[in-house]
Amino acid sequence: MRKWLCMILAIAVVLSLNTSIFAAPASMPSALDPQGDIAKMYRVNHEMKFDLQGKSALLDGKSIAIDKPILKNGRIYVSLRTLGRTSAGVVSWSPTKQTIRVIMNKEIRPPFQDLMFRIGSDRIYLDDKNALLDEKIPKPFISKGTTYIPVSALKWLGISVSVSDNTMSWAWSNKIIEVLLPHWETDQSQATFTMLYQQDMYTPQYMYTENGGGWSGEAGKVIAKNISIDGRIYNRMQLTADLKPSMNVLLLTAVSVGEKKITVMRKVADPSKVPVQITKSFDDRENLSFTQPTSGYFHVKPNEKIELSGDILFENDRFDKLTVQVLRYDDKSADSYQSYQQMQQFEIPIKNQKFSGSFTLSQKGYYYIQVLSPKYIATTEHGSAMTTWAYIFVDVE
Repeated sequence: MRKWLCMILAIAVVLSLNTSIFAAPASMPSALDPQGDIAKMYRVNHEMKFDLQGKSALLDGKSIAIDKPILKNGRIYVSLRTLGRTSAGVVSWSPTKQTIRVIMNKEIRPPFQDLMFRIGSDRIYLDDKNALLDEKIPKPFISKGTTYIPVSALKWLGISVSVSDNTMSWAWSNKIIEVLLPHWETDQSQATFTMLYQQDMYTPQYMYTENGGGWSGEAGKVIAKNISIDGRIYNRMQLTADLKPSMNVLLLTAVSVGEKKITVMRKVADPSKVPVQITKSFDDRENLSFTQPTSGYFHVKPNEKIELSGDILFENDRFDKLTVQVLRYDDKSADSYQSYQQMQQFEIPIKNQKFSGSFTLSQKGYYYIQVLSPKYIATTEHGSAMTTWAYIFVDVE
C-alpha cells in the first residue's frame, strides 16, 4: 500500500525513520473482526430555489418564506434571514461591530467554514482583523433594517449559485461518514474491515498514529462495485490495518470529507513476548537497549513503579539525557487528531553510557510511553532536535 505523511503533531520534532509498528507476522482476520461494513460514506444534496421577486421559494422541495432579493448595481444581494433559512450554517449579526458572521456546517466542507462580512466593506474576513488576500466582493449593506450580502460571496461558504429564467438556485451538500461499528476487539496483529462509499466520491482511506507524534494514511482496494442502497450507488472498499497492542485509534477519511474515529482493541495473550519497540537512526542502527522493562507491553496497577533502564550503545558527547513523554488515550477528546493527552514529561540522565529512572501512573487507562533521544540532531530551523528512540505500551488497570 502507498503511504504518505498526512499530518505532524507538535509533541516532538520527530525525525526518525519508522519501522513497522510491530514485528508480529501478518495474519488472517479472526472471528472477532467485523463481518460486515463498519461505515458508509455518502453525500446528502440540498437545493434552494426561489424567484427573484421573492414570491416563492423551495428548500429541498418544500415551500419556505424568504425576503425578496435586491438587485443593486447589477449585483444580486440576499438577506441574512434567507441565508439562515438554508440551515447550512449559523448566521449572526453584531450591531456594534456592523459585522455578519457565518459558521457553516462542517459536513459541507466549504473552502472556509467560518467567515465574517462587514457592512460597507468589500473584503471577506477570517476574523475581526484579517481578510482574505486579493478577494473583493460587492459591499454588504442595510436596507430598511435588513442586512444584505452579495450572493457572489456564497461560493466561499460551499454554496454554488446559478440564475436561469428569473429563478435563482443554490446547491450544497453534506459529506457524511456514518460509522456502523465504532469499536471492536481482536487477538490478531492486523484488522481487515470494509466500508461503503458513494460511487461519485473520492475513495476513503484510514489514518493511524505513528509513534505518538504524527499521523500517516493507508489506502485500500475496491472489492465490489455498483451496490444499490438507500437510493445511492456505492462501492465497497477493503482496508487492512497493522495493530499495536492495546488500544488502536483509526480515522476514516477521504478527500473533501471530514473524519470519523473508530477504535480497535488488540488483545495480546502473552505481553512478555512483545519487545520494546526501538526505532533505528538514519544509519540503520539502534542507539540504546533496555534492561527494564523487559517487554514493550505490560499491565500495571495505579501508582505501581515502572522502571526504565538500559545502555546507550554509541558514544557521543551530546548524549546527556533522555526525555520521556507519557501519553494517555483520551476517548473524550473533541479533536479526533488529539487522541492522546500528554500526562507528564521527565528526563533521565545518561552517565557512563547508562540510564536509569522510574515513574508511576495514577490513572487507569491506555498509555503510550515515548522515549526521546538527546538533542543531538542539527536542524536549520529548530536548532538541535530530538528524535524517537523507543516506545512502550502500558495498560493501567
